[in-house]
Amino acid sequence: RLPHGRWWWRSVVLGLLNVGAFFVLTTISAHLLPSSVATVTTTAGPILMIFLAWAILRERPTAAALAGAGMGILGVVLLVGAAAGAIEPLGVATSLGAMALSSIGAILSRKWSDGTPLVASTAWQLIVGGLLLLPLALVVEGVPAVPTPVQFAAYAWISIVATGIAYVAWITGLRALPAQRVGIVGLLNPVTGVLLGTLVGVLPGIGAT
Repeated sequence: RLPHGRWWWRSVVLGLLNVGAFFVLTTISAHLLPSSVATVTTTAGPILMIFLAWAILRERPTAAALAGAGMGILGVVLLVGAAAGAIEPLGVATSLGAMALSSIGAILSRKWSDGTPLVASTAWQLIVGGLLLLPLALVVEGVPAVPTPVQFAAYAWISIVATGIAYVAWITGLRALPAQRVGIVGLLNPVTGVLLGTLVGVLPGIGAT
């Protein structure tokens, strides 16, 4: 199914915000920042989504949403603890930029919801985001080496589960829930990361894999 009408340019905008630029900025920040700092900066997303929803969607923030976002941010800060090592300003800037672009893309995804099939619109965004990144990847890193079977399996997992299915689930939530509530649910990301990290550390077989 190809885009039609306004969805041609909408797919380009959302593909750039939600996929292309977001992945580049996130990857840069991951290389420059300790994971604890990167995790804390991502908590700016829910607050930003609350105010963007107010400005763009006219969803007035409730006191409960603001309080929940504040408590969630505090909880994440307490969870990850103090950062180890120096903090790179560029890393902080790229991390906050990624959250800003993703939040804008999420709000626009909700605003432009018009009954277009969910899987199709998600696929358009992912394809556009990948095509936008392709020239940059070739210039910066060149042609990639042939992946090993293990690398290919990891790539398939990241592509299908952690990106394709995850984006469908994310946009489904945006369509079904108020934007400010979806933003607060996003605070579960660092909690999930800590729990998975603990699981990998406790189970040697998973860690070795």
